[in-house]
Amino acid sequence: SPYMPSSSPDRPDLKSINAKLFADLDPNGIKDYAYLERIQQNCVSQVNPFACYITIMLGKEPKVIWCHKTGSHFGLVDMTFDDLVGLVHPSWMFTYLNYGRVLYEVAFMHRDLFKQDGAAAARLVPLRHRSGKYYWYHQISIKVADDGDYVAAHLNYYHQSAPYEGQLPDMPQMTTNGEVNTVATKEINQRALAFLPTFLEQFLSETQVKFMLQYRKIVAERGEKKLVQGELLELIDEVKTIDNLSKLKQRIGVNVKAFFGHPSLTSAKALAVWLNRYFPLQQD
Repeated sequence: SPYMPSSSPDRPDLKSINAKLFADLDPNGIKDYAYLERIQQNCVSQVNPFACYITIMLGKEPKVIWCHKTGSHFGLVDMTFDDLVGLVHPSWMFTYLNYGRVLYEVAFMHRDLFKQDGAAAARLVPLRHRSGKYYWYHQISIKVADDGDYVAAHLNYYHQSAPYEGQLPDMPQMTTNGEVNTVATKEINQRALAFLPTFLEQFLSETQVKFMLQYRKIVAERGEKKLVQGELLELIDEVKTIDNLSKLKQRIGVNVKAFFGHPSLTSAKALAVWLNRYFPLQQD
């Protein structure tokens, strides 16, 4: 079920991850509050009804220290870190938290790169709008303060996009100097592939997970070429007959549809195609 408790072993608590990574950070040691305030002031001067902004201070107790226009989007004027997580669509909570953990870990690991001004992380997330409907939001996180070697605060810029049914995300990205950072991309990708099976276990059985991990590779290799069932049968270890293969794919389709409630995710093939975007296969 997508409604797992917020700190089950597979669903990390971003606050405690931050607390561990940034335990040595001293909010009083931040050199350049002027820069942070200038960026926030720039946000206030933007007149874009589709955008809102949140500044998060990291450290032992990560917290939201500033919000702008969140009321008109989420119906929350003063937000907490937990409020922000609580807006995420339940079916996407697992990947939101796990990709969040990965982004923080990679930023921490490569802090020489991500301490630079203009370093950013970008992802597409479905958040609950104050209307009660879910919308996709582009979340861009930019570093706005540091304490010595550490990123101390980041500003999240949210841009409202299509309604939940409208699109699907690619793998989150980190940029430095306005370009996608290849070192970070590889690291994010590897770490995401490690939690992919657990993600699939939320809505697929063990056999279905094994099938999908093989099937999505075959789909990636074949590209647009249509796969004949008999041919697929020879490539998949788990399944012995065409009848079993059809049933397996059908059951996966039912589970995917029930879990995501998204018109683009209704079959094993659709899931495979999307997994190849959101959890890209590593290029050897």
